[in-house]
Amino acid sequence: MEEARALLARGFPLRPPSFWAEGLDRLAAFHEASGLGPVGRIMRVKGEAVGVILTMRSRRAAADGAASRSVVNLSSWYVDERYRLLAPRMLQQVLAEPVDTFTDLTPSPPVTEMIGRFGFTRRHDGGAILALPMLALLMGPGHVGPVDEAPLDGDMARVVDDHIGLGCIACALVEGGAARPLLFSTGRRKGLPAARLVYAEDVASVRRNLGEIARFLLARGVICLELPANRDEIPPGAWFSTRSRPTFVRGAHMPAAVDHAYSEFVFLRI
Repeated sequence: MEEARALLARGFPLRPPSFWAEGLDRLAAFHEASGLGPVGRIMRVKGEAVGVILTMRSRRAAADGAASRSVVNLSSWYVDERYRLLAPRMLQQVLAEPVDTFTDLTPSPPVTEMIGRFGFTRRHDGGAILALPMLALLMGPGHVGPVDEAPLDGDMARVVDDHIGLGCIACALVEGGAARPLLFSTGRRKGLPAARLVYAEDVASVRRNLGEIARFLLARGVICLELPANRDEIPPGAWFSTRSRPTFVRGAHMPAAVDHAYSEFVFLRI
């Protein structure tokens, strides 16, 4: 862990050392409590630690009673400049692990150019930023209530409980007789209290009910919301964030969903 902190502090100098210490402690505590194993990989050359990548692990319930699927979110990848030519080899070794789904949600521009060659597909171009006071005037076909309004099986109840314990906001979006959980990570954007959608089973339903979601979040002190989005699908009144990175996935996933649970948005609170 000390080597990982040192490499991450060197690779991402705009983050204070406390950012990595606190984030890695949260991630390690979750992995240990859940029996998920190591929180990342370190690459060594002649014994020297020269590269690091975080592997944030979790499991999701599968449809039709099948076995749950394993998910690994790759984050905070850094390789010393002297050994950048070895970066593809490092990634290849990480991806050799038998995992059902890999995600990369905040890749740097060089990584964005690379990972398509490793079977990743782009899900979102970045994020849409929404000012919630403006959206609160809208009416939608559904309503937002406490998360226990959604029928949660054991696996989904665990996901919700884990994220509440990690400081996220949870609610239920009820529309057309269906109640689905929503999860939001929290943070600040330009000094303002902000949230980011990290889990929704039906993004189209979220877009139809942005007014209800805005009123729910405003009541909890949140001023703006970030939604993963493509440039051609920005909601009215929102703007595309140039700060947000594109998101990528490899393997099994739900095309209609946003699933950024157990990611750096949660553990590192970015």
